[in-house]
Amino acid sequence: MNATAISRRRIAAIGAAFLAGQVLPARAQQHKGPFLADMHSHYGMFMPRLFGLDLRQHMRESGTMLMAWAVTDDHRWISRTPQGWRQSRQPEPGELWDSFQKRLADNEAKLNTWGVAKALTPADVDAALAGEPRVLLATEAANFLEGRPERVAQAHAWGVRHMQMVHFIQSPLGDHQTAEPRHGGLTPVGAQVIAECKRHGIVVDLAHSTPAFVDGALDAADSAMVWSHSWISPQGGNWQDPGYIARSLSPASARKIAARGGAVGLWTVRVNRDPAYPVHSVRTFADETMRMCELIGPAHVAFGTDMEGAGPGPILSNYVDLREVADNLAQRGLDESTLNGIFIGNYARIVKQAMRGASPIA
Repeated sequence: MNATAISRRRIAAIGAAFLAGQVLPARAQQHKGPFLADMHSHYGMFMPRLFGLDLRQHMRESGTMLMAWAVTDDHRWISRTPQGWRQSRQPEPGELWDSFQKRLADNEAKLNTWGVAKALTPADVDAALAGEPRVLLATEAANFLEGRPERVAQAHAWGVRHMQMVHFIQSPLGDHQTAEPRHGGLTPVGAQVIAECKRHGIVVDLAHSTPAFVDGALDAADSAMVWSHSWISPQGGNWQDPGYIARSLSPASARKIAARGGAVGLWTVRVNRDPAYPVHSVRTFADETMRMCELIGPAHVAFGTDMEGAGPGPILSNYVDLREVADNLAQRGLDESTLNGIFIGNYARIVKQAMRGASPIA
């Protein structure tokens, strides 16, 4: 049965119970596995829900036990254009730092309401692998640092364990994919931020960065890094391309990330105008996951859905949909170890390596 049919049936049942004043059925029990991880999600951050949301319960029922919950930091300075999201104004000094703290506090309050524990240590990641939901606090860009590497320590103290370097506004750390390059890749300040992330045990996320940035980041530190979300196109993108092309990763860059022990995540963006874009359904999401495994090896492939950040009509709308992808992959003859790696193990390994590689902080 497809996810659309399931969703319609569920909505109809809930609606009927609501109109009749009935008590809704008891919640489903925890999924028995195999468990799932998502390297990039905004799920539960933005979309209003008529009946509310219990994120911890949704994670338990779908078996999604490890989620990188990405807090954006440049949302006030960007706007949507026909070419995609672009910077619309320049932040004043201190604005990014203050805005990020407010958004982080709002999301911290949501996690407390739902009773979702954060993944702060390798033991927390092990708990997720054993079936206890954990949220890995992530940032979608390090603009909030405002070019000050020493602020990474404060981010770590707040619980951040996964940090994307750039997003949609110009950054002192280096170039992003959807604007004309200004720095030639990674800057010296960007290299310092990456070094601080390694020192504090924070996963470095290269999503949204240019190929030259990727090369510079891999030269700056020997740790495994991730490209949390987008897709691997035949040649990669250019800043003047349509957004879904500009945001793609080239096979060459993907292989470099994989060679370092990192992982690349597939997003859930839908594109209706380009027959060459490969992801249109749960089945083709699974197809593309398999193609990524062939390109860079299954030990370096993961889910990075960008839920609630993937634009209108995404392929996957919740973690029940992602479970359907996992079920589809499980029918394709892959061995249990390979499936577990794609589902959760590859990302969990990288996170634990980063945490364990942290230097003692005086």
